[in-house]
Amino acid sequence: MSKNKKSQLSLFQTTVGCWANAKFPKSDNKALCEHLRREVVELSEQWSPDEAADCLLLLLHLAHKNNFDLLEEAIKKQKINLKRKWATVPDERGIYRHI
Repeated sequence: MSKNKKSQLSLFQTTVGCWANAKFPKSDNKALCEHLRREVVELSEQWSPDEAADCLLLLLHLAHKNNFDLLEEAIKKQKINLKRKWATVPDERGIYRHI
């Protein structure tokens, strides 16, 4: 994505990040990651779109705080994933891993 044309998600990242920085000025990466970990546990224990949104909002705040565009990084990572070879069956926890 060109730097001149921001995606809707990138614009939302700025909105979320600015709000979160103002509301939670002492949050550092470690605290945000711990909060994210707890939200992921909640999501894994009881699936809901609301919990998934909490995880996304925390990731957007982390990206904003660390000055990177989460969407651009996700696009780069997906390009890597597309080139990888993946297991055809999941492991004992149901996870498909790259090989």
